[in-house]
Amino acid sequence: DGTPYGSYVRGESKKVWINESDGVTALLGEVWPGESVFPDFTNPDCTSWWVEECKLFYNVVPYDGIWIDMNEVSNFVKGSKKGCAQNDLNYPPFTPSILDKLMFSKTLCMDAVQKWGKHYDVHSLYGYSMAISTQKVIKALFPGKRSFLISRSTFVGSGKHTGHWLGDNAATWDHLKWAIPGMLDFNLFGIPYIGADICGFFDNTTEELCRRWMQVGAFYPFSRNHN
Repeated sequence: DGTPYGSYVRGESKKVWINESDGVTALLGEVWPGESVFPDFTNPDCTSWWVEECKLFYNVVPYDGIWIDMNEVSNFVKGSKKGCAQNDLNYPPFTPSILDKLMFSKTLCMDAVQKWGKHYDVHSLYGYSMAISTQKVIKALFPGKRSFLISRSTFVGSGKHTGHWLGDNAATWDHLKWAIPGMLDFNLFGIPYIGADICGFFDNTTEELCRRWMQVGAFYPFSRNHN
């Protein structure tokens, strides 16, 4: 409706976004709301902005914990709405067998600029840096109290700051079975607060599958029905 979006206006004034390769222009992508910028949680100014924004939201809708998502970081366009430059970061000499055989498919251009360096070097740390920033929110909002934080994207060391769930699974018997070694894996990674979407996220569950999944899910460290 043309009304300024306060969170964006305040973030833009502090220059807290991930930038294009020029290091100045905010990279534009697209996520659920439409055209989007991406906070650079490796930037201390971004963390300060994030803490204040979460406080403002808490004043409108009080909450007890925070669930952070889409932080791989996810993008519905390839790299940027401008496209990605032809260089060795976006098109390296060796590209692993990944989605569309493109380093920036459903994420950001690899030559995008963050405080910690080029996105190519810190891509896998996006969820990690967001968890660190969000943990500061929790400490500011709930001093001395036990709260709650889970993140879809994690990295080595994330377990100090956040829990994790295994992402978008399906309502199948195989996914019920596979969740068990998946959670054990994350204990090896140092993230003991871990769970899977009980009854499956995609597809319609059945009464028997959901009943059995609720039974085993009672033993998940993070236990949530999300069908």
